[in-house]
Amino acid sequence: MAKYTFKDIFSLVKDSAGQFMENNSLRLAAALAYNTIFSLPPLLYIVIATAGYFFGEKAVSGQLYDQLNEFIGNDAALQLEESLKNVKVEGGSTVATWIGIATLIFASTTIFVTLQESLNNVWNLKTKPKNGMLKLAMDRILSFGMILSVAFLLLVSLVISALLGVLTEYLQQLLPGIAVFFIYLLDFVVSMGFITLLFALIYKYLPDAIIRWRDVWVGAMVTAFLFLLGKYLIGWYIGQSDLGSTYGAAGSIVILLTWVYYSSLIVFFGAEVTQQYADRFGQPVVPNHNSVRIEVREVPYADSDEAKAGRPPAEGRFRS
Repeated sequence: MAKYTFKDIFSLVKDSAGQFMENNSLRLAAALAYNTIFSLPPLLYIVIATAGYFFGEKAVSGQLYDQLNEFIGNDAALQLEESLKNVKVEGGSTVATWIGIATLIFASTTIFVTLQESLNNVWNLKTKPKNGMLKLAMDRILSFGMILSVAFLLLVSLVISALLGVLTEYLQQLLPGIAVFFIYLLDFVVSMGFITLLFALIYKYLPDAIIRWRDVWVGAMVTAFLFLLGKYLIGWYIGQSDLGSTYGAAGSIVILLTWVYYSSLIVFFGAEVTQQYADRFGQPVVPNHNSVRIEVREVPYADSDEAKAGRPPAEGRFRS
């Protein structure tokens, strides 16, 4: 088992933060948050319909609402719940129904396609132009597979939640004094496990890259920990800033955008940590058959576009 010094960890975090800023992660997170507003209702509709086939849609939607309420607050969760009621695939004919289904799948997978492009950018990868329509179709299929994975994790979460409910009652009878501590600890461990698995699937399969599972788990665990920590921080920020009142009728949308934007930043920072860890302690991330690596080099100011246009140099500017 590898041993890491404090210097190794500090250097890893420092370089990850530097690459995080150089790769325009703030802009990428904003683009992902924008696309999420349109993709989230159909995505949740498919997740609820899939998981609801086994447990019932009311049970699944109730569990999902509780989770959303915990992350983004009651008002934004209610707004999202209302938008789900307007998502329909029924039509007057078979053709109209299939068109509705295709539109729903296309809209729901947009968030994962955007995330894939962003992760490619973060890992300095570029899709080969010759792949064309086949690559586009495969990306949509892969994104739909990710949605089904989310539905599966939700199913498992429902089962574990039921088991935790039984265990909670047992612990309260057996250890009434410290039962609450064990319950919170167990809930954190279970949540950490599920979220780590989800991020591991994203880092492993979404980017057009080849990366070892051993390296993926490290980045996924860091991302999951920051995500759970951020759940409390973003909840505190939303509560303190009172975004819902500030923006009036659009407050719920602003809260959702803020939450997705913050979560996207965590995902991209986790991707940087994953890449840096793989480069230093594992096997470097390499492009797969669909992509090529973008080699970047620092451009001397005298040869740069800024110099030719008479503009001052941009600090830390790189060009491929």
